[in-house]
Parts: sequence; structure tokens; C-alpha cells
Amino acid sequence: MKGPGPTPQDRLFALQGRFGEALLEEPRLAEAVPERFVLMVLPLVALPEGQTRLDDPEAARLAMESLPHLQGWSREEGPLVQALFQGGELVAVVLPQGRVIPTI
Repeated sequence: MKGPGPTPQDRLFALQGRFGEALLEEPRLAEAVPERFVLMVLPLVALPEGQTRLDDPEAARLAMESLPHLQGWSREEGPLVQALFQGGELVAVVLPQGRVIPTI
């Protein structure tokens, strides 16, 4: 019998790991993000005509619930950087100034 799958938090941690890999593989991304920052990952899926829906609603809800906590950290640790994922792949990074860096 198969045990329960990864928790929403485990899935967010996996996306954080993928973001770290992208920083190592994409020099332009590493140059664009601040030296110190607080990371928020969010799983999304793009739909036709610019609409979006959540790729992993449980993990996305957990990410959004953690936003106030992350914003508190960002006052001490550095600005908030958002990493947007589609189907487990990093598709864009939103920098603190609102600049969006597509990664695909």
C-alpha cells in the first residue's frame, strides 16, 4: 500500500529547490535578483487569453498564507522575490520593483 504523497509544504520546498537550481544554471537570473532576498514560490498554470489558475491549489494556498510572514522577514533579510511555476517548471520571476523576468 502506498503512503500519502508529499505534503503541500514538501511540494513548495521542491519548487524552492528548483529555483535554486535555476539560479545556478541561469547567470542572467542570478544577476537580476538582489544579493539577499526572501523567496516566495507560487505554482500557476497559464490558460488562454491571459487567465491563470492554480497548478497546485493546496501548495498555493499555503504559499499565500505564508505571505505576511515572508513580508515580515523581508524587512530584515531583504526584498521579496516571487518565483512563478507552471507544471513544476520555473516560468517567471517577479523582482521587488515589479519587473518580471521570463525564464522560458
